[in-house]
Amino acid sequence: MDITIPSSRPPETFHVVRVWQLDSLDELSVLRTSLHQELTGRPLAPDGAMAEVSEKIVLVASELATNALRHGRPPTTVQLLTDGEEYIVDVIDQDTSRAPVVAAPRLPGDGGFGLVLAQRLALDVGWFVAEGKHVWARLGAARDAASPAVPQATMSIPAPRRSSNDRARSASTIRSDSDCWAVRRS
Repeated sequence: MDITIPSSRPPETFHVVRVWQLDSLDELSVLRTSLHQELTGRPLAPDGAMAEVSEKIVLVASELATNALRHGRPPTTVQLLTDGEEYIVDVIDQDTSRAPVVAAPRLPGDGGFGLVLAQRLALDVGWFVAEGKHVWARLGAARDAASPAVPQATMSIPAPRRSSNDRARSASTIRSDSDCWAVRRS
């Protein structure tokens, strides 16, 4: 069974930083790239790698915009707001007749995970109607990797390779045939 998200307005202490107008799904890559640049002040790296917090904001914006383009009525507007501490992504479409719903559990690949992702990554998610239907998500501020507010990645150096006999004797050894670095979030 699908569940609607709570109808609520975001905090009023936020102000608009940037606005994007989208007419098609083809424009989502431009949104992601320019949103990343707005958050970090840097262009997106050629490999598409982003800092964890800005990546979450870009992902949530992309998912909410995709929902609006697929299920709403044009035009679709994406707004980035901030209060200096946090960000709000506010996506507006013109279909005010339907509340946004979190899809019922389904198989991966069947779609319908946009609002689920938003709820998992954001501090808060809501929607309201005022000159269109607004679906918004509040997220932590994009900080550089040195900030203590963002979990630090720690590297664990792989243990020296052991013979297959040594590996077989150790029940706690995870089998690995390649030398690699494992990154763990603390």
